[in-house]
Amino acid sequence: MFSTSTASPSPQSERNTALAGGATEAVVPLPSGDQVIRRVLDRYAAKAAATNAPAWAYDKRAVMEKLDGNAKVEERTEKLYRMQIVQGVPIPRLVKVEGRVLNPAEIKKENQREAAFQKELSGRDPKKAVTQREAFVTKDVIERYECKALRHEAVQGRQTVVVSFEPKPGKDHGSIQDRLLNRLAGMLWVDEATGEVARLQVHLTKGLSMGVLGVLGAIKDCRMDLVSKPMTDGTWLPEKSTLSMSARMFLSDVRFQMDETSSNFTLEPAPEPTQP
Repeated sequence: MFSTSTASPSPQSERNTALAGGATEAVVPLPSGDQVIRRVLDRYAAKAAATNAPAWAYDKRAVMEKLDGNAKVEERTEKLYRMQIVQGVPIPRLVKVEGRVLNPAEIKKENQREAAFQKELSGRDPKKAVTQREAFVTKDVIERYECKALRHEAVQGRQTVVVSFEPKPGKDHGSIQDRLLNRLAGMLWVDEATGEVARLQVHLTKGLSMGVLGVLGAIKDCRMDLVSKPMTDGTWLPEKSTLSMSARMFLSDVRFQMDETSSNFTLEPAPEPTQP
């Protein structure tokens, strides 16, 4: 026999009842977490192979603050970059430091650095880059983390799938980079139509010691919140991000906070290939 409980119906039951009564609302099934992540990877792989496509560019203002134990600012540095996305890779060009334009020596250094980066980028095989990217992500994302699709959610007028991720048990070993990645968890908001990341939240699940017995120091806490903005072609670009970290360096406790804001988004022609 069926239960005669008088408990209130769940929101999902109410929606199902409404549908049975002739309502037109459709329940969109959630994909699996791994399916969503693979969609993200496919999107970035396609960008890596787009060698002659127009590139988005934007201004990024970055403010780095060093804080004391009472959260008061001890040091503050502000820089302005002009960012350009080439084959899915953000290329920064320093424009101002503390509000002043670069001097000739600094401009020359930026030109050399940018030319070297462009040369390296233009010399890679797009097909090989895609393969390597897929292999890396399959190992270090799909296998490293447990991904779970949680719900649909609107972000800046776009439908997204919210996916949580956390490290799988038994993978807390390897290099410092591996150990850091194995202690990260958070959530992704993925544009359902394009596979682009609309938002990212990440935090450190536990502290990370560096050096033998932590002699070099330890990262005690690290958190990041990145909010992106959709462009006219479906690309999402960073609009605002906050990174905070507390650590012990040798015998001193330090705290840092980095705030980045982006503006002046423009679509520009693809850069000319750099001659070897």
